[in-house]
Amino acid sequence: MAAGLAPLALLSAGQARAQLGWLGRPSWQDWAAYGVLAAVVVLLARGAAERDLSDLARVAVPLALLPPGLLMTVSLVHPWYVDRYVFYALVGPALLAGARLARARGWWPWLLAAVLLVPLGWWSAWLRTPESRKDDVLAVAAAVRERARPGDAVLFMPSRRREWLLSSPTAYAGLRDVALDRSPAASDTLHGTEASPERIRRALLDSPRVIALLDPQGQPLDPYPSEAAKREALATAFDRCSVTAVRGAQVAVYARPGGCD
Repeated sequence: MAAGLAPLALLSAGQARAQLGWLGRPSWQDWAAYGVLAAVVVLLARGAAERDLSDLARVAVPLALLPPGLLMTVSLVHPWYVDRYVFYALVGPALLAGARLARARGWWPWLLAAVLLVPLGWWSAWLRTPESRKDDVLAVAAAVRERARPGDAVLFMPSRRREWLLSSPTAYAGLRDVALDRSPAASDTLHGTEASPERIRRALLDSPRVIALLDPQGQPLDPYPSEAAKREALATAFDRCSVTAVRGAQVAVYARPGGCD
């Protein structure tokens, strides 16, 4: 089985940058949610041996805690964590809660069900709101409209942030995507393909003003040569005029020395 799955694993690893490059490290809210989950699981599994639930607990507890815990830990180095990727882990506490309720008597099982279901119902409703997203693409587009001038260069840092223009292409219509080599449509990719680091640098040095779309503060910098070339060109040949933070992004305006006004 391992030999049969090895080609798929290798292929998937090669696509990790394109598929998961938009992710950031787990936030403190993610770790807090994991702590709450762990506390609930421990509470439900407590005394399992006395209630003849030990076999169930040996399956349910690792199922609940290991997938999110391991993926969040790995994401401290390689950001791969999204809660929906490990949503199946909630089967663990559901099994424990169901077993407890099946053996319980009196009114307290209903109280336990309410304690568990009310927060989960609120969380499920929140997941369906715009505020649950890691970024706000409409706020990014609005910030670009307010600050950009026709003919300005636009720079996506990192390149995967080019996905932000998909929802509001008109906001970027008058800007020059100086790093783009082949469009998403022409390259059959989500983000398009970018030019070489040297071509990107030359294109930037020919631009009086640049609108840079950046990850929020605290996110790791991409180590790829093209991203390093963007950062180096902006740092050495431009002044940073302004930075506007929106949810999940920063919109920065750069100009050649003396061009900020």
